[in-house]
Amino acid sequence: MRTITDYITADTAMPQFFPYPCFLLKMDLSYTARLLYALLLDRTTLSQKNGWQDSEGRTYIVYPVSEIAETLDKGRTAIKSALNELDAAGLLVRERRGFSAPNRLYVKIPQVPVVQFSDHMTAIQPEKRPSDSRKSDPHKDGKPTFALDGKPTPNQLTINQLKENQLKGASGEPPAPFGRYKNIFLSESEYTELKEEYPDRLERFIEEMSEYIAASGNDYVCHAAALRRWLNREKKENPKKGIPDYSYKEGESL
Repeated sequence: MRTITDYITADTAMPQFFPYPCFLLKMDLSYTARLLYALLLDRTTLSQKNGWQDSEGRTYIVYPVSEIAETLDKGRTAIKSALNELDAAGLLVRERRGFSAPNRLYVKIPQVPVVQFSDHMTAIQPEKRPSDSRKSDPHKDGKPTFALDGKPTPNQLTINQLKENQLKGASGEPPAPFGRYKNIFLSESEYTELKEEYPDRLERFIEEMSEYIAASGNDYVCHAAALRRWLNREKKENPKKGIPDYSYKEGESL
């Protein structure tokens, strides 16, 4: 009986796949939003190659909702909700171009460094290779990882840099820590704007989000955008009190 799968060899041609950035693993996004981001990022790399940049040098894509829905096998409503999620998280900007012109999508990424692998990356020869085919890093609790001459692995750099970016602030201003656990970072202008928009509820939501991030390990690229999203969601769901439940089953979207 012939199997439908094969082992990967040195000469195996890899199937088409989407890039899935490691920082998505630490973000509070639905499954559909994460999948959509990977698709849009893949399309952005194509726009890069084809020279689709605006007058400011920013790469954009044109991707109708109907085509996205067909590609991901999702409904149009689910795709629109996922687009709103990415927009609120600061990972996407949508630009309307007028009545007859197609809208532009700008995919954004945290300011993570491009990891350059050292030319002296530790090479393990076949005859010296341990049984698990990798060298264990004592700082990773025995989990196998590639040795990079004592440097952090690329995944560690990406996730750690996401934390550092929050310390810089989306507006470029040095932010201050808020919340009981000092894990909500807002610049002076961000805090002022939020306080003007939500004078009676902002402090409560800062505390709620601080506790949520500390307890769950999930985080946001932009805390100001995340707070605004939480506050607007509660307003829509009144008379419910407290923070809405943001957990979703696979395939569902906000």
